[in-house]
Amino acid sequence: MNTRTLITLIATVALAMIAPAGSRADAPAVYNAKCKPCHSVGGVGGSMAAMGGPLDGVGSKRDAAWLTEYLKDPKSKFPEAKMPRMKLTDAELKKLTDYVLSLK
Repeated sequence: MNTRTLITLIATVALAMIAPAGSRADAPAVYNAKCKPCHSVGGVGGSMAAMGGPLDGVGSKRDAAWLTEYLKDPKSKFPEAKMPRMKLTDAELKKLTDYVLSLK
């Protein structure tokens, strides 16, 4: 293996390792911007947190597929859901799903 191939391989592996960590690190920021106004975690929430309620423990009650579908369209899982449909990018959706799953 020549030096150039080795450097490319190392860079590829390093980027693959860094991307997921950065993605996880961004998740609380996405939660704070998109969810915290109406929800709480650890007793800390936004001005309408009583309406949306706490998310503590939700990660142990649902799986990723269910949460993803719920975040895309809450009424698809609960027709009586108060939560509106959120405008989320695919990246935001993934980060929020991962973050909520971590709330056990």
